[in-house]
Amino acid sequence: MAQYNEVELSNESGATATRGAAMSSIYTNQPVMYGEELIDAAKNRFFFLQAVNVVELPRGHKDYVEYKRTKFLGSSGITFDSGEKAGSDISNTSLDNQTGVTITPTFYSSKMHIEDYSILVNVHNLIDLAREELVYGIADTVDAYVGTTIGDATEATAGAQGATMIYGGDATSDSTLTDGDILTPEKISDGIRYLEGTDVFYWNSTTFTKVAAATATKNGWVGYEKVLFIGPAQKNALQKDSQFTNASEYGSNEVVMNGEIGKYLDVKVVVTNNIEKTASAATGPDTSTASANMTRCILCVPKKAFTFVWGLAPQIKVVPISWQAAQAIVLETAYAGSVIHGDAIVFIDVADD
Repeated sequence: MAQYNEVELSNESGATATRGAAMSSIYTNQPVMYGEELIDAAKNRFFFLQAVNVVELPRGHKDYVEYKRTKFLGSSGITFDSGEKAGSDISNTSLDNQTGVTITPTFYSSKMHIEDYSILVNVHNLIDLAREELVYGIADTVDAYVGTTIGDATEATAGAQGATMIYGGDATSDSTLTDGDILTPEKISDGIRYLEGTDVFYWNSTTFTKVAAATATKNGWVGYEKVLFIGPAQKNALQKDSQFTNASEYGSNEVVMNGEIGKYLDVKVVVTNNIEKTASAATGPDTSTASANMTRCILCVPKKAFTFVWGLAPQIKVVPISWQAAQAIVLETAYAGSVIHGDAIVFIDVADD
C-alpha cells in the first residue's frame, strides 16, 4: 500500500461535505419521511465511443499501430497492358498504398477520499456513490475526447485529401454564420455527397473549390454505415422540418444507438451534448470568430474515421487508509485515439437558431 501513503486530506469527503442540505424546524412530534432512492442528475453516455473502432491493448503493450490502406489503387492506379506482349515486359504497378498510425495511450487516474465516520453516519452507501461518480466521470470525459479529436481532424487542402468542411446557409466560415443558418435536410444531403464522392473539396478563402483529380482524390465511402452527430439545437430544428420527419426511419429491428433519433437518407442521426459548441464572439472550430451561437455537426463513417485504444480499461480500487480512518476510491485508466481516414469525415458548422 506504500503508493497510497501520501493521500492528501485537503480534498477529503468528511461528514460535513457529505451531509447534504440543512433542515430547519424539525420536531419530535412531526416526523420527517426520507425518500428511499437517490434521484440522479442527468447522465451523458457513450455517444461517439459506441460508433468508432475500439481496441483494447493486451497488458504489457505500450503502443498500438493501426494499419490502413490509404485508398485502393483502382482502375486509375493499376496499369493494364492491352494486346500481345511480343516479348516485352508487362507494365509494373507499385504496391505503395499501405501505412500505419501509431496510437500511444496516456495513463490517467483520479480518486475520492471518504472518511470512515462519513460512511458510518450517512444514509447512502458513499463508496458505491463514489464508484459511480468516477465511472461516469471517465465515461463522459472519454466520449468528449473522442468527439473533440474527430472534430479536430485535418481538413482537405489544395493538394491533399482530408475532412470536408461545409457551413449552414450560405456561410463561408464560422464568422459568417448568422441566425437561420441552421442544420437542414439539404445540408445533410450535401454532406453525404461529399462523403461518398471521390473529389476533394476545400475552402480557397471564401470559395468552396474542387481539386483537380490529377492533384488529389479521396475515398468514396459509398455503402458504408454513416452516422451524423448533432446537438440538441439541431435536433429541435430537424424535428420541425417536415422533410426530415417524413423521411426519417423509426421502429426498425436495427440496434438503436444511444441518442439516436432515427435514420435520414440511410444515415443514423445521434444527439449528444459532447458535440463541439461555440458561443457567439468566441473562437469557432474553424478558428474564426463565431458570429452566432453555433455547433460543429459531424457526419462520418465512424469505424473508418477513428480508432480508440484502451491501454487500460477503467478500473476501480477501494484502498483502506487505516491510519487516517478513511477509504480511498481510486480510478485508473489509459487511453488515446486517432483519426485514421480523415476523408471519412464531413464537418457541418451551423448556427443554433
